[in-house]
Amino acid sequence: MRPWHALSRLVLAASLLTVSQFASAMVCKAMDGSDSLSEYIGPVSVPDTVPDGTIIWRSKTHVVPAECWKKLDLHSAEDDPIYFYGNPAGLNATPWGIEFGLVYRGVTAWDGDWSSNPTQGVNSGFTSPGCPDANSEADMLACSKVTPTIAFQVVIRKRGLLPLQRPSQDTYDVFQFDGLYGLNGGPSNPDGNFRFRLSGLQNIVGTACTVDVTVTPEPGIVDFGVVQKTPTGFSPPNPSKPFSLALEKKCSSAINIGATLVTANQQGLYNILPAADSQFGIQVRDARNNLVQVNEPFALANFPADVSHIDVPFSASLVSLGDPEVGRFEAIMVVQIVYY
Repeated sequence: MRPWHALSRLVLAASLLTVSQFASAMVCKAMDGSDSLSEYIGPVSVPDTVPDGTIIWRSKTHVVPAECWKKLDLHSAEDDPIYFYGNPAGLNATPWGIEFGLVYRGVTAWDGDWSSNPTQGVNSGFTSPGCPDANSEADMLACSKVTPTIAFQVVIRKRGLLPLQRPSQDTYDVFQFDGLYGLNGGPSNPDGNFRFRLSGLQNIVGTACTVDVTVTPEPGIVDFGVVQKTPTGFSPPNPSKPFSLALEKKCSSAINIGATLVTANQQGLYNILPAADSQFGIQVRDARNNLVQVNEPFALANFPADVSHIDVPFSASLVSLGDPEVGRFEAIMVVQIVYY
């Protein structure tokens, strides 16, 4: 099986942490006051032959308006960056044969790359300011409170040499928002800092079924030819080219296929950019002429037991986003396939 497929021009191509009683404390919750958000993953099938490290599930993009503030303590005068701290409950998911990851600002961090140790999480880029003149908790709240809006995705990949095992636990806390000095109060989370949780993990099962995917026209290149720049955009006015995903099922059982159009160069919900300053983008539409969101999972095809081949048509179009740059261009997009 080829789990990654690309469309040029558009290319579809053991230590213990001792926490001092004077450790800095941050409170960080969702703006509505909630301390958690949970997503049910639904059914997930993992082919026996899928390579180690392959992404097997992707969440939608979650946007959390948050509010964070410092508490009065030894470090009140210090600025306090807000981190995503991974696996705050300290569970060991390795025997399950999967690993959890955070996609933030286009970069993916995996459980093996980040942790709940101070400053070893993923820096959100937002900071609660230090308050050297504060004398009370009320002063700290007024001085240090910040209200960032944080957007992220969570992914799961196959990990480890052991065969996939059904997870022994149905839920997993992927991360906790907290400050420079690590988890506020430790894994028990006494102040109820915000955590993101996945549920339904026992739906992850192995399967002997695989689906080969071929991008047509082969070798996965959508060539727009020569397009003229005009004062209002392009000539022809809406340059579009068709392409399709040919799916070939290698089993006699029913299975469903999902996909994500993954690109590092995105603007808005739908635009794939050849370059950050190109001033034009490429949009993908499905067979019903609906725009397909970039970097968001969607249902691709449902295979009945007696069907082995499905062609899924799409089209790619150039759209002006300003004064388009002139010259040859190439944009890269990966079609990431999951089974469920």
